[in-house]
Amino acid sequence: MIRQIPENESSLLSPVPQVVKIHEDGFALSPVVWLVTGVDTPPAALLHVETALYHAGVKEVEIRSTPPEEGLAATAMPVMIYMGEFPSNQAVSDAIDLLGAAPPEGLNAEGYVLAAGSTASGTHMIVLAGRDENGTFYAAQTFSQLIIKKDPLGWIPSAVVYDWPSMPVRGVIEGFYGPPWSHEERLNQLSFYSKHKLNAYVYAPKDDPYHREKWRTSYPQDKMEEIKQLVDAAKRNHITFTFAISPGNSITFSDDTEFQALMNKAQAVWDIGVRSFALYLDDIDPALHFPMDKEKFGEDHNPSAAAQAFLLNRFNDEFIKTHPGAKPLITVPTEYYEEGTSPYRERFAALLQPDIIVQWTGIGVVAPSIRVTDAQFIHGIFQHPLLIWDNYPVNDFDRNRLFLAPLYGRDVELYKEDEIIGMTANPMNEAEASKIPLYTMAEYMWNPSGYEPEASLQKSLLEFSGGREMKALRLFVESCYGSLLNNHKEPLSLRLEPLVETFWEQKEKGAVAAEAKELLHQFVELKNVPDQLQQLDNPNFLREAEPYLLKLSLYGAGGEAAVQLVQMEIEGDASQADNQRVILERLVEQLASIPQKLSLSVLNSFINRVLGRDALTEGTKADSPAPTIY
Repeated sequence: MIRQIPENESSLLSPVPQVVKIHEDGFALSPVVWLVTGVDTPPAALLHVETALYHAGVKEVEIRSTPPEEGLAATAMPVMIYMGEFPSNQAVSDAIDLLGAAPPEGLNAEGYVLAAGSTASGTHMIVLAGRDENGTFYAAQTFSQLIIKKDPLGWIPSAVVYDWPSMPVRGVIEGFYGPPWSHEERLNQLSFYSKHKLNAYVYAPKDDPYHREKWRTSYPQDKMEEIKQLVDAAKRNHITFTFAISPGNSITFSDDTEFQALMNKAQAVWDIGVRSFALYLDDIDPALHFPMDKEKFGEDHNPSAAAQAFLLNRFNDEFIKTHPGAKPLITVPTEYYEEGTSPYRERFAALLQPDIIVQWTGIGVVAPSIRVTDAQFIHGIFQHPLLIWDNYPVNDFDRNRLFLAPLYGRDVELYKEDEIIGMTANPMNEAEASKIPLYTMAEYMWNPSGYEPEASLQKSLLEFSGGREMKALRLFVESCYGSLLNNHKEPLSLRLEPLVETFWEQKEKGAVAAEAKELLHQFVELKNVPDQLQQLDNPNFLREAEPYLLKLSLYGAGGEAAVQLVQMEIEGDASQADNQRVILERLVEQLASIPQKLSLSVLNSFINRVLGRDALTEGTKADSPAPTIY
């Protein structure tokens, strides 16, 4: 019998596995657990499993390099866990056979088998078997989610999980304009990516001067030490750290001295462990500005494409291919979001070496949707492997917005296109807030077929809040929901609209008591969200969200004051109504003074209508224009 894990007993499995079967039966962990590992077991995976066991009440984890002796009675044996790669690790492969959990043919790279059950002899056994090191690491993560918390020892349901990523490259690119993340935020992000089976991080903050403006200049020693710490942390977390340089605004493409500066920059980070590189040419004036370049490329029928391809090919030949272990070079062309072909794109594609990866944002800088047909068409132009640079939830183009909704608008079958090697999400300047939508993007990247936006968002909020103040957090997220990806959807407005319409209908009849009561309940909930979210143990998020939370609270107070004003007018209490109008107008002024925007257009309209400022609805001209509030 297949069993769903209750949310209140265990973390939900995330990302959603490709194949998962969980049964009613199972077993409790034993106070001592034997953990059989091999030389192929990643240290990070081993640490993750040990930590999960101790949190589940296990007192001792005994690490063994060989299985127990044959003939040992099952009653004398503790719970056994086998960890390692298959089929190379014989003990792991034998354990898979004992549990009858033979994996499907052709399990992808980074895939894994997780099996938990009892053997024919009665031994309680768990197998965490990866196709490679990353697979074993991911099996360990899923195992920790599978444990159902009990007192005194955690309980493991009998289960079989066959899992693998749909997209080979899954990650985040810190590629936004504006204040870059701090070093501490980046380290925290890497831990978050690891937890959600993301395997790529691209260091490309536009406003890091040494990335773009001062690309020729070496990083100061303290910054180099920080980059090394990031590289080391990424490696521990099974994440590829890609170091990006954006020289396109000022480089002389054909100058040997300039090229040597580029080589020196790359070599410096190679020496501290970087093995993946990107040269970005986005958001630049493509015209050639220097005589040397005009002389070398001016006769080409697209000089800028020729110059850029020359630089990329030279770096590929003279750096990437001369450094064993370097991963394929990545680039972003200057025309990275346009819909159709162009002389630049065609020439760039023809000249660029075939092993260089091209990043593409979809059609549009922020693509409302990315369809399979779009990917096929764009690949037909570039004829290079495509890595999606998804400009969601980035907010550098509107610094007064938070985009907290789940990922929408990405075709389920994008991963089936051989041309698409993966996706990197460009997050917000607000690192903590970014985790809410990034959780959903990680689920999509791993298993698009199992991805459901709203279900993923609910799991994200559960993890983010630790189960505390879920309703208040949900209300806040819904107030920061609308984006190009969901056609500016406003869940709060959708819920409030019918209540507001009924309120106005009843006002015409001179009785709004019931409708006012329901609206007041909704508005008081909004007003109280900031106080409730103070219970979250996340001061960085509260700092990032502070102006938005204040505005949401003011909107709640404004809605409350507006309803009360209408009630006073209906009751004929002119003096009280005048005082209430003053209160509401002050709230509106406060709202207008906060530049941050929320997805609450219905409440904006409601307040203005109550104040008589909505000429179309009221049928009269407002005495004064309404402040623009969002």
